Amino acid sequence: MSAEDTKEECAVCGKDLSEANGVAHLYHDGRRFPLCCPMCMQLFQRAPARFARGERPQSIVEELMAEMKWKETGRW
Repeated sequence: MSAEDTKEECAVCGKDLSEANGVAHLYHDGRRFPLCCPMCMQLFQRAPARFARGERPQSIVEELMAEMKWKETGRW
């Protein structure tokens, strides 16, 4: 087995996890997906099919900002 076969990366952000400690794994449709941090876990849980297809956000911050909904209350 080559080093490339054992390379593991975060399913959300693509960070190399081959030598990382404390990696989490979630499952979707019987497949195991490694995740590097709580933020990536949360994003994966919101759209597992998307990340299972290999889609990745431009940036984690942009992904979270796109999900925020601002309410106008008319007062400060």
